[in-house]
Amino acid sequence: MDLESKYSEVQQFLSISDDNFTLREDIDQYFNVDDQKVEILGKILAFIYNFQMFKKNRAFMNSVYICIKKTIEIKLMSIDDFEELLIKNSLMRFIQEYVEYAEMGQKEQVLNFLADSFERLGLQPLIINLGLLLKPMYSDQDYIDKVLKMEEVEVTYVLNDELQLQIKAEIDKWLVTQTIDLNKQDELTDKLKREFDRLIEEHNLSKESKSYKTLLTDVIEMLSMKLTMISLMDMSDLEPVPVK
Repeated sequence: MDLESKYSEVQQFLSISDDNFTLREDIDQYFNVDDQKVEILGKILAFIYNFQMFKKNRAFMNSVYICIKKTIEIKLMSIDDFEELLIKNSLMRFIQEYVEYAEMGQKEQVLNFLADSFERLGLQPLIINLGLLLKPMYSDQDYIDKVLKMEEVEVTYVLNDELQLQIKAEIDKWLVTQTIDLNKQDELTDKLKREFDRLIEEHNLSKESKSYKTLLTDVIEMLSMKLTMISLMDMSDLEPVPVK
């Protein structure tokens, strides 16, 4: 199958419009050799077919597409790393979306689901179970309408007011630039608080306000979720480092 056929297959499966389908440009930017492009597209196709039972849900498929695009942007040491990174990025995104959308009291349910699933299930059953967990979120028409209109980072935070959305999006971008090391959690938390205070000052939000305290709790929760996901995903570590 030639490159164009593979691109077309990805686009059709994910139901991405011509205006929004930039996968060719994305791959061309990071890979120069046709053989590499074919290999990457083969891995993408193998990955998305795990979502067969959810393909009619455009919002869900749009999130899968964004995960693919974000993973392509990561500088890979080897193309062999792409599949693992794609799986991790996708699971991270879906869980972050769900926790932000759902009542925070359900966080324990989500993490218990993950821990149990990583221990017992292969990739396809894991994706099916995760999809079923997310089904109420992707059945909420108000949420779906917002997701389909939003860009990458903002899709996770559609339920917050404008200022909260902006600050959380900026924190999320900042976290992407950091080395998330389970052995340096305290140091990373301190850096996060300094970056958060810088943003608070930039946006003229009082540290005495209720919004400040709420947002601080939320951004620390964002870091905690990333640390938890990394801990759960470290399948080679027989004694995972606990998340504080």
